[in-house]
Amino acid sequence: MGMALDEPEKEDKVVIINDIQVAIDPQLEHEVNELVIEYDRGRNAIVLSGNESECV
Repeated sequence: MGMALDEPEKEDKVVIINDIQVAIDPQLEHEVNELVIEYDRGRNAIVLSGNESECV
């Protein structure tokens, strides 16, 4: 699973989280319920966190 700065695909579910438009692949929606988008100062990166693996 990953994260990209792309335009949403036609079939994506689009939601607004903390004033950020996020497009979610409907096939992965159940996998991302508990994920959080946050800024990691140590890595100077935006990361997804909240499950067993962490995606950058």
